[in-house]
Amino acid sequence: MFVSNFQLLFCDTIVHISGKRSMIAYNVCSEVLSQLGENIPETFSAKQMTSMIEATIGMIEGISDKDLLGMKEMDSKLATSMRFYGLMWRAAFMGKPEMVPFLACRVVQHTMESGLCKHSISGFLILAALRLKKPMIAEDIATAAKIGKAAMSCFTQRYNTTEQIPEAFSYYYGFVALHIDEPLQTCSKKLGQGFEVGMSLGEFDVSFNNAIQNVMTVILGGDRLPSLMEKVDYFMQKADNYQHLLSNLIFSIYRGTIAILIGGGDSSHYSADAQETAPSKILELIFFFNALRTYWQGHHSRCQHFVDKMLKLISTLNDDLQGPMSTYIIFINGLNSLELMKTKYTHKLKSSSSRALKFLEEASEHSSWNFKNKVSNIQPLYDAFILHISRLIVS
Repeated sequence: MFVSNFQLLFCDTIVHISGKRSMIAYNVCSEVLSQLGENIPETFSAKQMTSMIEATIGMIEGISDKDLLGMKEMDSKLATSMRFYGLMWRAAFMGKPEMVPFLACRVVQHTMESGLCKHSISGFLILAALRLKKPMIAEDIATAAKIGKAAMSCFTQRYNTTEQIPEAFSYYYGFVALHIDEPLQTCSKKLGQGFEVGMSLGEFDVSFNNAIQNVMTVILGGDRLPSLMEKVDYFMQKADNYQHLLSNLIFSIYRGTIAILIGGGDSSHYSADAQETAPSKILELIFFFNALRTYWQGHHSRCQHFVDKMLKLISTLNDDLQGPMSTYIIFINGLNSLELMKTKYTHKLKSSSSRALKFLEEASEHSSWNFKNKVSNIQPLYDAFILHISRLIVS
C-alpha cells in the first residue's frame, strides 16, 4: 500500500475504531507506521514489556512541567508518526490491549529523543496510568502523580487545543486523577466535558471512551441509581445513533447491573459466567459488575467467585492499562472477605481483608477524598474481627 494521503487514512481509521473493527484500524496504523520508518512487532512478551515500561518510566519519572515546556518542537514527519501511534493505541485498547504500553513507550521515547508534539501528552498520561497497575504502592502513586500532573500542565500551557481535550481528559481523569486527590465528582465532570467536546469534533471513539469512564466514576462515586439509569440511557441512545457498537455493549452491561440493583432487572444473564471468548476488557466489566451486584445483594460466596475471576484475569494481562475497577475490586474483596469470615474463617480471607486495608490506607495518603471513606468502612470491621479472633485464642 502506498500512503499518499495521511489525513484520509486517519479519518478512515477512526471510522473502523468506532465500530467493531478495531483490528482493521490497528493493522492500517501498523502498515502506515512501517512506511514512516517505524517497526511495530507482531507480539511483545510480558518480560520485554515490563523491561520497556521500566526503562521508559526511568527516563521520565523525575520530569516536571518546566522540563516539558522547555522541550523543542518535534519535526512534522515524526509528529505524523506520533499521530498514528495515538490512533493505534486507541484501536489496541479493545482489539490488542497488550500492545498499548509498547505504543505509549515508543511515543515517550521519541519525545525524549526528538522533541515534543501534541500527541506526546497522551503517551505520558498512559505511562502514568501504567505506573498505577496493581499491585500498587505509595511510591508508584507518587511517580504517576508527578508524570500525570506535568503532562497535564504542559497540555494546558502549550497544547490547550479543543482537538486534544477528549483524549487527554480520557486518560488523565479516567485512569490517573482519582489516585492523586481529584474527587471522583470532578473526574466525572471532566470526562463529561471530554465526551461533549469529542462529539462536537466528530471524534466518536474517544468521545465514547470518555462517556464510558464518566459512568464508571459516577457509579463508584455513589450517585443515585435512577439518576445513573438516566445517564446510561442517554449515552446508549447516542451510541445507537452513531452506531458505536462496542460502547453500546458496555453501556448495556452498566444498565443491566443498575436495573438489577434497582430491582427491575433480569439477573439471569449476569449470574452466569461470562463467555471466555469475550475481549479482556469486556470480561473485566462483567466480572466487576457481577461482583458489585452480588455483594450488595448479600450473595457473598458468589461475589467472591467473581472477585477471584477478575483478579485472576488482571494478573494474566500483559501490562494492560488498569482503570478504577482494578482499585475498587480490592475494596470489594476486602469487604466481602470480612463478610465471609463471619461464618467461616480462612487464612486466605484474612489475608485478603488485610491487604485491602493496607492498600486503601496507602491510596488514601495520596487521595483522601476518594479513599479515606473506604478505609473507614473496612477498618472497624477488620478491628472487630481481629479482636474476636484474639478472644477465641485466649479462651
